[in-house]
Amino acid sequence: MARESNNHRMNRRHFLKLTGIASAAGVLSACVPPPAPTTQQLAPAQASVTPQANAPSTAQIEIIYGRHDTGAGVDQTIKQFMDTHPNIKVTMQQVDNFHDHIYSLAAAGTLPDVVRSWEAMVIELGRHGQFIDIQPLVDATPDFHPEDFYENWWNYPVYQGKRFGVPDAAAPHITFYNVDLFDKAGVSYPDPKKFTWDDFVGMARKLTDLKTGVWGSQSIPVGWQYYVLKMCWQNGGDFFSSDYTKCTIDSPASIEAHQFWADAQLKGDCMPSPSQIASIGGENVAANLMSTGKAAMFRMGTWVTQQLIDGKIKFNIAPEPMKVRQDTITHGAFNAIAASSKHKEEAWQWVNANCSTQGIYNYCASKEARFPGTRKSANQMKPYPWVADVDYEVNWDVVPEALNYGHVLPGPNHEGEALKIIGDAQQAIFTGAEKAESIFPKIAPQVTEIISKA
Repeated sequence: MARESNNHRMNRRHFLKLTGIASAAGVLSACVPPPAPTTQQLAPAQASVTPQANAPSTAQIEIIYGRHDTGAGVDQTIKQFMDTHPNIKVTMQQVDNFHDHIYSLAAAGTLPDVVRSWEAMVIELGRHGQFIDIQPLVDATPDFHPEDFYENWWNYPVYQGKRFGVPDAAAPHITFYNVDLFDKAGVSYPDPKKFTWDDFVGMARKLTDLKTGVWGSQSIPVGWQYYVLKMCWQNGGDFFSSDYTKCTIDSPASIEAHQFWADAQLKGDCMPSPSQIASIGGENVAANLMSTGKAAMFRMGTWVTQQLIDGKIKFNIAPEPMKVRQDTITHGAFNAIAASSKHKEEAWQWVNANCSTQGIYNYCASKEARFPGTRKSANQMKPYPWVADVDYEVNWDVVPEALNYGHVLPGPNHEGEALKIIGDAQQAIFTGAEKAESIFPKIAPQVTEIISKA
């Protein structure tokens, strides 16, 4: 699930592909490496499916399950599924360069039968008829129990009354902190019940020791536009209106959030500034400061848990710091059925199994994952999937609690074009070239125009 360097952009090239303007020959060359499903020229895809009264064919068919990662733990679900569905073979396929290749495959009509789609992607591809409406299948499955899902995750992949996916895991952003560095500097640990922006910056300054190359915090990954979005949420702001028809990044709350963190980073006394990042070896080095014992705090998704364990860092966790409210990013993905699939009902059987309590748990509890599920029942299974086996105390309750207040990343139309403009403005703010209060009122109308287009 680790994909913090990916901006989830859908640029104009992707849009042209989806609308059929780009040539199929050009996109076929971008398909993923073998093994890949055998493809043929398809008739126009069926955008929805009505559950049939007859049972699926007894002849064995293959369902290709495409995802961005190796799917650790999912192989166990596949084995369990195939034991009870001998006529269905599920082949898991890791799609390299996931974002670009999924859009290329969509344009070519060769998407895997089931795609573990990222947040905005599931809505974007659903809008363009690439994923089917699965609500009729949900309604026809008595043991599915949609009420078991966290409400924000269940409601997310719905557009104009059509449901395009089922969520599985959700990795919230939290604050990891190096206990040994806190103890050495004599700094009190973050209070999980009251942890503010000012607390974070004040602690980080006390923990920074430029002589030994230790920083109070890792830098903010400015190239990832949505990273700062969680700070806007924490201050009562947002990038977009709730219906994604207006850009609200020029609100006082969003302006204040950007400028507060830009000023903190530019000062260079609590986290590396842009010039300091270059002096310590660049962004790759800066991204691994905590796992190498050179940063005391790291605000990131729970997938970094194993990285810190491997680095032999004694850590604890706290919620993200807040300003006017507690909030954070909760990352995840949605299992969607391709409109081009020739086996939609069998694909649904796999989605139903993979997104069951046990299926979600199998993935979440894997060593590579360590995060909670979007089904509450999966988070009641023991050992808890987000809890690592370490010989020191960790406040693990922080992780599932974040699902009760955190947000799913937004899904505006023409997201790539919008994020390009927002990203350029953020870059100017975090390098000190512009002030948020000056540049955001200029770009907000441009972004509104883009996301409000059909």
